Amino acid sequence: MTGIAVALLLAFVGITLALPRAGRRSGVTPGVGTGPIPASSPAQQSRRVLDGRPWRSAGRRTVDLHELPLFVHQLAGLLRAGRPPHVLWEDMERVHADGRTAFAVTALPVIATARRAAELGLSVPDALRQALDNTSAPARVGMARSRVDRLWVDLAGCLIVAERSGAPLAGILEQYATQLDAQLDGLSARETALAGPRATVVLLAWLPALGLVLAFALGVNPLEVLFGSSLGRLALAGGVLLMLVARLWSRRLVGRVDGSP
Repeated sequence: MTGIAVALLLAFVGITLALPRAGRRSGVTPGVGTGPIPASSPAQQSRRVLDGRPWRSAGRRTVDLHELPLFVHQLAGLLRAGRPPHVLWEDMERVHADGRTAFAVTALPVIATARRAAELGLSVPDALRQALDNTSAPARVGMARSRVDRLWVDLAGCLIVAERSGAPLAGILEQYATQLDAQLDGLSARETALAGPRATVVLLAWLPALGLVLAFALGVNPLEVLFGSSLGRLALAGGVLLMLVARLWSRRLVGRVDGSP
């Protein structure tokens, strides 16, 4: 009876740890952004986002990388529709003033800086870089934030190229958005290719625990063998050491392919 109880307990712990954590993978805090939006002007909503009081919890959500090429497509679409460049950033500020997404919360301070520079007749590329430099360093953590920072640098470069060469800004932005779409497609393909190795790493990590459960189910008490003699304790220590080394080595291999540190 004791062996069956221990086997059931180990099986319960294994199933609990193996269940996917949906909230952690999605990066969305429960209850954030689900309430009604107060009726106010876009400028007031933008100030609320910039102040960070009612929408502060939205900034902790994970930035969806697909919003980056969408943002560039929106800029190009407004230019194609005939909007002049000096009101472009004001239009984008209205579009993202609700602050519903993590990208909107992150981008609104930079958009507001670019809008003020355009209204004053200053250099918008310099304003984009200045807004990026003024962003606190602890906030720029992770692949998503680094790609958002890269977006503003690339947009500043697109604006400089359009100003110096006289090429249509809309065409340059569309080509840049196409490049971002291609990069996201490559990331998706890499994640699909790494799904198998990651599942194999998890399976190999849980094989020793499954072996203990199977031994208890067959009526054998492996704890007596492992702790009953010095040879058993030596085998247990060696097995745990090899399991940790295999786990770390497998994670390192997957991390090198994934590009994560």
